[in-house]
Amino acid sequence: MIKESAGKISDELYALGSPALPAYLLVGKTPVLFDAGMTFMGPLYLRELKKHLGDANRLAYCFLTHSHYDHCGAAPFLKENIPGLKIAASSLAGEIFRRPNAVQLIQSLSQSKEEANRAQIGDADVTFRGLELDRTLEEGDEIVLEDGNQIQVIATPGHTRDAVSYYLPGLKALVGGEAVGSFDRNFDVHPVFLSSYGDYLSSLEKLSTLEINLLMLGHFYYLTEGAQAMIAKAIEATTVFGRRIEEELNSLGGDQEAVVKKIFKKDYVEKRLIKQEERPFLINLKAQVKAVAERK
Repeated sequence: MIKESAGKISDELYALGSPALPAYLLVGKTPVLFDAGMTFMGPLYLRELKKHLGDANRLAYCFLTHSHYDHCGAAPFLKENIPGLKIAASSLAGEIFRRPNAVQLIQSLSQSKEEANRAQIGDADVTFRGLELDRTLEEGDEIVLEDGNQIQVIATPGHTRDAVSYYLPGLKALVGGEAVGSFDRNFDVHPVFLSSYGDYLSSLEKLSTLEINLLMLGHFYYLTEGAQAMIAKAIEATTVFGRRIEEELNSLGGDQEAVVKKIFKKDYVEKRLIKQEERPFLINLKAQVKAVAERK
């Protein structure tokens, strides 16, 4: 069953913020948060942490799935406002957060949303100025929390090189970020292999070996019944979209820009399938076409 990422998911898990930019909260003796949305969401996340935890300072960790602005943006704000909060992500993500060009891109992509949500932000300083990790994560790491909850780290490159997913074996729950794609407006799976088509498929194959009763996506939705089947659908959708890009590249003489324009016009403008703003969608689509072109 597909459900909107808002509010209570189970006795242990909550979706904070908005469905478009959910941060997933695991409550318990040692509360942790998965992902941190865009910069402007920081004050809202903080208010909701206080609501669910009583004291936001109880939050021990924020685990990031990858370094994109809509998954890490509010992490510096949360770290500044919650003493003792530890931020964790892959070592590759840690490198990216220290790059001036990456920080500038995050700031640029965040700016319009900050301006549009100034009333929500108030006087808070939510600007992303880089991020130093407190813990770097690698494939196979397992974090055992004080209350016994386990978090397994699974390297899932392909959407980005630095992407990781988090599996909670006690709950048979997966925080997949965008390693398993997202839904379009028809609830078909839209794959997002930005750094590597082959790695993206390999990551999905790895996730398909898990027993998943709850799948938390990076945007808009989580799945209960049918969570396991989502992985197989993502594999099929990735293969189909990759083949489509390859065919367009062949028909257009390898002109990547022409392929991007054609797919954008059909999927985004005419069919209106994509639930994403135009600029980041185009950035992603260009990366996907490049990923398939480089694979050939």
